[in-house]
Amino acid sequence: MKLCLPSKKFIISFFSALVAIAILLTVAPTVYADGEGPLTPIPGLGRVPNATLVFMHKQEVSWFNDQEALFKEANALSTEFADLIKAEISSGADVTIRQDALATFNAEIAASRQIHNVAGATIFTLIGFKSSGDVRDRLVAGQSLLDGRDNLREAHFRLIQAMADLRKSFSNWRHDRIHPYPYP
Repeated sequence: MKLCLPSKKFIISFFSALVAIAILLTVAPTVYADGEGPLTPIPGLGRVPNATLVFMHKQEVSWFNDQEALFKEANALSTEFADLIKAEISSGADVTIRQDALATFNAEIAASRQIHNVAGATIFTLIGFKSSGDVRDRLVAGQSLLDGRDNLREAHFRLIQAMADLRKSFSNWRHDRIHPYPYP
């Protein structure tokens, strides 16, 4: 019986295939970690690329800063309304309804500010993001973006509602001052 040994070509190709597989196994996890592999879906956002997550984070920071400017305007509006009430008190008018409206407005602004601060804590702690702004963990970054957006949206709606209520109170005051008859 004759013993058949594999040829040199087969042995060399076999070892080169093993080396190629070993290189792929060591390189593949780093490629997937950098976000160039298949994208895992984020609940509530879908399969968005990391660049989109970074862009969304920058948009939330911009929205936070814009909302901060709105709070400054709301505080100025509250001060002007308080000055208007003081002027009415000096003329001897009944201002209890306007004082209640201002107190409600200030309470809503304070509640809205607290929600806004929670959103700021969520946005600026960079949970799921690296300090350079890149994505560290897709799922955590996506969830922090969703939480920040929800808090900013809720603060926005409460702020807008408080301003609308104050405007309605001011309109009623003007109507009562100019026309003492109530609305039909």
